[in-house]
Amino acid sequence: MKNIRFNNVTAKYSNGEGIEIANFDIKQGEFVFLSGPSGAGKTTILKLILMTLFPNRGSVEVGNFNSQTIHTKEIPLLRRQLGCVFQDFRLLDDRNVYENIAFVLRITGHREKYIKRRTFKMLAEVGLSHKRNQMPSQLSGGEQQRIAIARAMANDPFIVLADEPTGNLDPETSSGILDLFKVINERGTAVLMATHNRNLIDTFSYRTLQLQHGRIIG
Repeated sequence: MKNIRFNNVTAKYSNGEGIEIANFDIKQGEFVFLSGPSGAGKTTILKLILMTLFPNRGSVEVGNFNSQTIHTKEIPLLRRQLGCVFQDFRLLDDRNVYENIAFVLRITGHREKYIKRRTFKMLAEVGLSHKRNQMPSQLSGGEQQRIAIARAMANDPFIVLADEPTGNLDPETSSGILDLFKVINERGTAVLMATHNRNLIDTFSYRTLQLQHGRIIG
């Protein structure tokens, strides 16, 4: 099983922010919210899982990888098992919807026949097959986020990391995006979602890690 485990993790930036003495597990197939105000440490936790940041103390285990023993050349292999969705979508503005998803599959070495089949499957799952030839600038915010989710799922990750994925969306659109994450989770993919939106957390009865000043307080 592919789990995530934080073992007495402290990771501090030069300004003193970060997280301190974090201990928690995220099990395969689980949906977990990371809650707390801006600067509480939510994004730091996501960076530690992606291993763009390493602990000052303690260790982070992501599947078979450990922050204390991972080699630089293994980090791309780790990240291929993770899907990422951001508040600002981060789509490639110079490529259409289809190519935004296909690009992720090409850089991981898949053949074109598989890329076409998988890309069309991802577009169908987020309900945007009819938008495949449009550019990101032609899409609404909610549509752009759906494409970002399709891209995150393209390589069949065992967990999706979502950093304030509804932060730029209106309440109705946000609800639809959360429903999509719920479907993804019900199919067996773990979801770790950072948010400060209490309404979203209260709507879904998932486990919540509450952060304050870099510490998990509940």
